[in-house]
Amino acid sequence: MSLEHASSPVSVVVKSADPRFACDIATALRTRPRIRVLRPDQEGRAEALLVLATELDDDTLSLMGGDGRPPRARGPRVVLVVRAVGFDQLLRAVEHGVVSVLSRGVTGLDQIALALLRTRAERLHLPIPVLAEGLQLRHRTQGVDGTKRG
Repeated sequence: MSLEHASSPVSVVVKSADPRFACDIATALRTRPRIRVLRPDQEGRAEALLVLATELDDDTLSLMGGDGRPPRARGPRVVLVVRAVGFDQLLRAVEHGVVSVLSRGVTGLDQIALALLRTRAERLHLPIPVLAEGLQLRHRTQGVDGTKRG
């Protein structure tokens, strides 16, 4: 990554099933000098996509786009802010280009901004609580032998 690229603002599009919430977060992010918020119709020019959701379902995945191509070939890297995510859902999200997952209940604007800046590192960043919750959910739904319970 060039020094110029590292010091230039990260271009971001904010999406949510709740347009008012997306607008509020986008407005707040505009105050951050290292983040440049784009309009939703400019997603093709964005480096990062911030997706805000209550749960990770098919509607949320559709907000992310993704079609089986590698994330870099298909568009912006995705930062997902979600209330709850299971392990299997987490795997699907990564397939849709998610590089960072933040817990909606405890994440503030500073953490969102940092996650958006980290998208340039091209590494997966999954905080321990998100992984732990996903693993606990998976263990609760599986028996000792690894088969799913009724």
